[in-house]
Amino acid sequence: MSLIEQRNRFLSFAFASADVLIETDLSGTTEYASGATATLGEPPIEDTSCHLADRFDRTSRPIIMALLKSVRPGRRVGPVRVTLNGREAKLGGWTLGDDHKIRWTVSFEALTAPEEVEPQAFERSAGDAIASARSAGTALSMSVMRIEGIEDIDRQIGPAAATQVHDAISAACGLAVGELGVAKHVDNSRTALIHETSADLAELKKEVEAVLADNKLSDGKVKIDTVPDAPDLEPEIAVQAFIHAVNQAADTDAALDIRSLKDAAAEMMESTTQRMKELRTTIAGRVIEPHAQPIVDLKTGEIHHYELLLRLPGGKPIQEAVGFAESTGLIYEIDFAMTEIAATFLRDDFDRPSLAVNLSGKSIANTTWSKRFLKMLADIKIDRKRLSFELTETATIKNIKAANAVIQKIRERGHHVCLDDFGAGAAGFHYLRDFPADIVKIDGSYVKRAGRTERDATILKGMVDLCQQLGTETVAEMIENESMAKRMKSFGITYGQGYYFGKPIPLKTLTDPRNRATKAA
Repeated sequence: MSLIEQRNRFLSFAFASADVLIETDLSGTTEYASGATATLGEPPIEDTSCHLADRFDRTSRPIIMALLKSVRPGRRVGPVRVTLNGREAKLGGWTLGDDHKIRWTVSFEALTAPEEVEPQAFERSAGDAIASARSAGTALSMSVMRIEGIEDIDRQIGPAAATQVHDAISAACGLAVGELGVAKHVDNSRTALIHETSADLAELKKEVEAVLADNKLSDGKVKIDTVPDAPDLEPEIAVQAFIHAVNQAADTDAALDIRSLKDAAAEMMESTTQRMKELRTTIAGRVIEPHAQPIVDLKTGEIHHYELLLRLPGGKPIQEAVGFAESTGLIYEIDFAMTEIAATFLRDDFDRPSLAVNLSGKSIANTTWSKRFLKMLADIKIDRKRLSFELTETATIKNIKAANAVIQKIRERGHHVCLDDFGAGAAGFHYLRDFPADIVKIDGSYVKRAGRTERDATILKGMVDLCQQLGTETVAEMIENESMAKRMKSFGITYGQGYYFGKPIPLKTLTDPRNRATKAA
């Protein structure tokens, strides 16, 4: 094949997938363009002093600068979503490495948002970054960038524009923290940053403010608060304490009004570390008193199984500690310990009642934890139908694919899986779609309201009908009296749970069958 034929072939390939071809040097300065170059606007393409990023909308510039930083010979960068004069496009690049040029393609088409990053990725990456920085003797800091006034950004400028703003801010944060740092988008208004102490956060603030101004969000106020690394903490603990401190600060704000974030965060990190040590010691030493609450078959009135609940000695509830454990990563140890306790209880006597153990969505989405957990399940010697698991929604699952794979493996081993608190918060209808389960526990708020108005009853009936059509059994929680139990039974709900049937009692008392009496619906 002649050189001309080869040229024509590859040029055809390029224009089949792109509207504009752009060539820049390694710094991003435009040297050549072909195709629909009129879409690039001013300055004219003949102006070789124009930087590639400057030809795109401001929200796209941090993204393009981040791409330039990631260029490596023989490796494609992108494609990423960018906008040019308000028009959405896809930008990708390639460099051969032997001529110091980058060839870019611009394709005008709608794109879907990228998948969510695995929620544990920030913790792992941040921990690694801290460990590496300490080994190299590099001073590291942790910051929170807060943008006040954009909490309702989707309504302010529309979902599409809001996505572009978030993408631009994320890219700007990535540039600011550099290759050694890590950035995590916490919510619409907050981003957590792990970075070298020398990072230019003033420039980051300036860039983000410019992005907001360009999108008519000039009322948004950008604030960056920084706390230094705590070298006396293990890297993983330091990251978890930092995340918890960020959440604490967002919930209270009072501490930030009294002292600098540095002092407040240092105090919270110290308190967090102490609480983590105490809870870890409690769990590791099994210094706990698990309780169990009956779940009753509404047709027969017989106990179907018990939900295993974490309690401190004396039966003291620790709901706050569970939320704390989820925010710091200790939930992994709790979920593992409670499963071991349940398995031991069932293994010691075949006549003991069936149990359900809560598993946090954060746990099953963690690859390392899941492998260890599934190995433990493979080794236990019990009737697997007697041990089921309730997936709690207190930690929103981001990596649907990974979590669903674990759930299916649990079911393949013979254990039933229940979706807890259905209808509350993150546990919406999409969970029925994403996580095929055996049982669905309807949030107690729907159960309580069902007797108040016909509208509330209709909503609950609709939830039950949907589950029945999917072949899924249902549990109604927070049943407090006989009339509620009969109403739930009339709706077709399979099981009931609540003080009417029995309060949580110490697990050890269930070794005596006389303690298993309940009331019929």
